[in-house]
Amino acid sequence: MAATASTPSDVQAAAIGWMVELRSGEATAAEHQAFAAWLAADPAHREAWQRLAGAVGQAFGGASAVRPGAADAVNGALGLAAARATQRRRLLRGALGVAGVGLGAAWTGRHAGLVPDWGANLHTATAERRSHMLADGSTLLLDARTSADVAFTAAERSVQLREGQLIASVRARPGGAAPFVVHTAQGSVRALGTRFMVRQSAGRSLAVVLEHSVEVATANGLQRHVLHAGEAAWFDAGRIEAVSPGAGALAAADWQRGLLVAQDLPLADVVQALRPYRHGFIRIAPDAARLRVSGSYSLADTDASLQALAETLPIDVHVYTGGWLVRIERRG
Repeated sequence: MAATASTPSDVQAAAIGWMVELRSGEATAAEHQAFAAWLAADPAHREAWQRLAGAVGQAFGGASAVRPGAADAVNGALGLAAARATQRRRLLRGALGVAGVGLGAAWTGRHAGLVPDWGANLHTATAERRSHMLADGSTLLLDARTSADVAFTAAERSVQLREGQLIASVRARPGGAAPFVVHTAQGSVRALGTRFMVRQSAGRSLAVVLEHSVEVATANGLQRHVLHAGEAAWFDAGRIEAVSPGAGALAAADWQRGLLVAQDLPLADVVQALRPYRHGFIRIAPDAARLRVSGSYSLADTDASLQALAETLPIDVHVYTGGWLVRIERRG
C-alpha cells in the first residue's frame, strides 16, 4: 500500500499514520498484510514503530499487539489538534500527558508535520503561509510547513532552507553589498536579480526564477548554472538538471496564490503539494502515484481538491478518522 519512506521524518510520520489507520476501524486484512510488509521492509520501519509503541507504554512489533486505548490516545490527541489547529502544540502535549502516554508534540507533531519546526529562525505550520521582512529590506514568503534560518554577515546574506519552499524578493544594496544566497542540503541559489523560489525536496532541490536571474551551485562545487526569468532547474549535491521550457516552471510558484497548478505531473507530486495544507496523513498506492495530472486545485480546500482528483482520475479516495487519514488507490 504505502511506499517505503525515504527519510527519517517520513518513516516516523508513516509509523504514526499506520497506527491511525490500524485503529480506524476500517482496516482490512489486506491492509494488515501491507502493514506487516512495511514493517519488514526496513529495520528503520520497525525501529520507528517500536519507538512509537514505547512512547504509548507498549513494546510490540505488530498491529495485533496494540492494546485497546493506547493507540486511541494518539488518535484522540490528533483529533483534538484537528479541531483546534491554533492550539495544536499545547493540546497534543496536554492530551497525551493526561492519558499518561508521554508521547509529546516534540515527536508526533514535528515529524508528522503537525507543528512548525520551532528550532528554525522562521517557520510556518500546516496550511499557513507567512511573509517575513529581513534586516536588509528583502522579504521571504514561506509556504506551509516551511522552515529556514537567516544569518547576515559581512560576507553573505544567508538563508538556510531546512524544509519546504520559499520565495525570496531580494532588495539590492549599493556599494558592493554581500551576496544574497539561499542554501539547501544539495547546494545554493545566489541572487543575481530580485525574485526567485527555492524548494527543498527529499534528495534534491528546485530553483525557479520569477524575475531577473540566479546562479545555482551544487554542494560539491563542481557545477554552476545561471538561470534567467521563467527558467527552473532541479539540483542535487553533484548535478544540475534544467527544467524544459514547456514544463510550466513558473506554475511551481503558484502556491503563493493558494493554488496548485499541475501540468502533466505525476499524482504523487500533486499529493505531495497538498500534504502541507492538510492536518493528517495522505497515503497513495504506487500504481496510483504514477497517474498523470493536469489541472488547477485549491490548497485552501484540500477536501475539494481530493474530490476533484477522484472525479477526473481512475482512483478511489478513502477518508478515515474524521479526515485525519486519506488513502488513495487506483480503481480497478
